[in-house]
Amino acid sequence: MNAEKGIKFICDLCGQMIEVGRPRFVLRGELYGAYDGGTFDETPSTPPAEMRKEIERLIALMEQRSDKELTDEVHYAFELDLCSACRSLIYRLLDRRPWNLE
Repeated sequence: MNAEKGIKFICDLCGQMIEVGRPRFVLRGELYGAYDGGTFDETPSTPPAEMRKEIERLIALMEQRSDKELTDEVHYAFELDLCSACRSLIYRLLDRRPWNLE
C-alpha cells in the first residue's frame, strides 16, 4: 500500500504529523459541573428588591459571555488525537494522581 494515501493526523498536543502506519492514540473526555449533594433554601431571607438586583447583575454578567463560554462552563466534551510521545506524557500525568500543580 502506498504510504502517501490514507488519512493523515496531526497530534493535537504537540502539532507533529502522525505518519500513516504509526501509532495514534485518541483521548476522549468530558468536563462538567458535578452535583455536590447540597440543597437550596426555597425560602430565601433576601428581600425581593435585593433578589431582583442580584438577578439583573447576574444576567448582565452572562450577557457579556458567548453562548459557547456559558455552555462549556457546564459541560465540555473533547477528543484529542495524540502521537506516541504525547500519549506517554498524558499517561504519566494521569497516573501520578493526586497532582502537585504548584
